[in-house]
Amino acid sequence: MPTIVLAEPVSGPLDFVSTAQAHGWVALRPFAWDPDQAELSRIHRLSDGGVVRLRMQSHRPAQDGGSIGVVIDSAEPLTPSHELEIRAAVRRILRLDENFAEFYQLCDQLAPWKLRLAPGGGRLLRCPTLFEDIVYTLCTTNINWSGTIRMVERLVTKLGDPFPGQESWRAFPSPAALAAAGPEFLKRETGLGYRSDYLGELASAVVEGRLDLTAFEAPEKPTELLHRELRQLKGVGNYAAATILMLLGRYEHLAIDSELRSFATKKYFPDQVPTEAQIRQVYAPWGRWQYLAYWFDTPA
Repeated sequence: MPTIVLAEPVSGPLDFVSTAQAHGWVALRPFAWDPDQAELSRIHRLSDGGVVRLRMQSHRPAQDGGSIGVVIDSAEPLTPSHELEIRAAVRRILRLDENFAEFYQLCDQLAPWKLRLAPGGGRLLRCPTLFEDIVYTLCTTNINWSGTIRMVERLVTKLGDPFPGQESWRAFPSPAALAAAGPEFLKRETGLGYRSDYLGELASAVVEGRLDLTAFEAPEKPTELLHRELRQLKGVGNYAAATILMLLGRYEHLAIDSELRSFATKKYFPDQVPTEAQIRQVYAPWGRWQYLAYWFDTPA
């Protein structure tokens, strides 16, 4: 099994363990976390259909920036273009190109706040593609976390391409695989329920060229416009749109679900049931970093 080792440079502080573990995506296949080795791994499908395993570790302490070591296990030799593709995927997964300096400054300035934030923390794990992030997000709607894990597990097991010679090592299914499977298969075999229609339509729109997901990643697009456009996707309500915005590095919108309501009520409104407006007002001082302020806020 050919193995290649890459080193991805990190500018600014990075707490690798916090980045890997702070967001629930690490519990969803094809991600996996090895606590003994502090290693984040992923079975990854390349754009040409090849499947590799990526194993990521931090090479230097958070305060030094340092680099992320990436071990690539592959059944076939990799080309330079494969390596470039993998580097881009790793940088997106770990948000290595995002600048959190302003967020850290606010952490210092808003002294009364106490965030559960390790030095170099603040990054929240995401997938290598927006398509996967949207599918993950829709699998979190109107269901408990264990249900989300089961649905994603079945999606990967039923439709993901395997690593050669390792049937249990399966990548996340491509848009083409989801579109070809169709909503009825998804309902019957993955337990997606009503989400099957939404994911089937999303995948078909991508495959047929009716939906260009790269347009959502344009940095010059205003966040409010992006929010409205995301809401046009079937199955994407306010909660899902705010979550997807966070995955795109836009933290202005809070994803107000039952968990956030419960947290805010216990900590800030113990004697009343707060409105959405009241909850948003709590985190308003954080400006465009509101989502992260909530995410790392300390419990009451």
